[in-house]
Amino acid sequence: MGQRGIIAQAGALWRTLSTAEQDDWDTFALTPPEDDYNGLNKLYLPSGFGWFTRLLTRRRRVGLPDSLLAPVSTPTAAPTTFSLVVKPATGLANQAVAAYTSGEFVTYYAIIMLSIAPGKGTNVQTSRYLICWEAFGGSLTRTNFGVNYFANFGTTQVGQRFFGQLYRQSASGIRSTPKVLFSNVT
Repeated sequence: MGQRGIIAQAGALWRTLSTAEQDDWDTFALTPPEDDYNGLNKLYLPSGFGWFTRLLTRRRRVGLPDSLLAPVSTPTAAPTTFSLVVKPATGLANQAVAAYTSGEFVTYYAIIMLSIAPGKGTNVQTSRYLICWEAFGGSLTRTNFGVNYFANFGTTQVGQRFFGQLYRQSASGIRSTPKVLFSNVT
């Protein structure tokens, strides 16, 4: 609901921009810093307003103030490593632990997204990815996000498979390509 509220506010904020500022966003959209794919796995190119809304939402989700001007279209490098340990979820913080390379998030935000297979012994991903943790990474090398894991997926069982994505996000809201993996609940 919070994200829908941000998207609703984006239109009103867009209308406060001058024509030149809106044109800057349209120019940004011509050479985007990220590739985006639709549900059919076809390359999708959002408009200037689409990028404005996307970056506004990402910045607000991590607690940054609004920046209405188009940023420089500089790609963010992907994380080097990503490991994930998931235990049967009951809401304790240490039941989902992600680890990554030291120093890679000193000036970036870490975004961890998970998707689940429908049952034990299944290798097919059926759910959409849900953001399980997003915060400034700083000097951390591991993150306990069991509370968010439980909130998103409820009780899980040994053997269920999770598909994970770890992104680096700049302060402007630009994300890297994800480091991907899968991990079974143990």
